[in-house]
Amino acid sequence: MNLRLVSSCVFGLTLLCTGCSGGDADISSTTASSTSAAPVTTIQAVESTTTSTLAPSTTTTSLDPFGEPSFPEYTIVSRDVGTDGDTLVVLLDADTGSLTDIDLQNIVVDVVERFPPVLTAHIVENADAAEAVLATVPTEAEQELLDRYYLVRLEEGFRLVFVGPFADTPMTILGS
Repeated sequence: MNLRLVSSCVFGLTLLCTGCSGGDADISSTTASSTSAAPVTTIQAVESTTTSTLAPSTTTTSLDPFGEPSFPEYTIVSRDVGTDGDTLVVLLDADTGSLTDIDLQNIVVDVVERFPPVLTAHIVENADAAEAVLATVPTEAEQELLDRYYLVRLEEGFRLVFVGPFADTPMTILGS
C-alpha cells in the first residue's frame, strides 16, 4: 500500500512540474490539480469472545490464542486471613500429571492476581494433602501425602519454593 501511495505522489509531482515548466520570461502562476486517489485497502477485523462462569472459589481452564490450555482448574479449599496477607490452600483438579514448574508458577500468579492479598499459598493435587498441608507437625501418613502431592508454596508473597515431586526445582522469585 505504501508503494502505491508513493507512486501516486510521484505521479502528482510529475504533473505539477510538467505544468510549471516553460520557456517564458514572464512570471506566472500555474495551478495543477490532481484527482487521482490512492487505492483503498479494507482490513476486516475478526472478533473473538470468551464467556466463562466462575464459582466464587473455582477457576476454569482458559485457552490461549493458540488453543493450548494455560493451566488446570483449581479450587481454593482454605483461606486464612492475615494482617499482611492471606494464606491459601489451592487444590488442583485431577489429571495434573504433566505439570511443569512453569505451569505451577502460572497457577500461583493466577491465584495471586485473582484472590489478593496473598502472602502464602500452598498448591496441592490431593484433597487429603490439602488438609495436611497446614498441620504444624504432620503425622507420618500426612507427610507421605505431602511428599507425593504437595507441589509448591508461595512465601512472603513473592518466593516460590518447590516441594514434593518438584523438590529438585530451584526456588523462584515472582516478578512484580
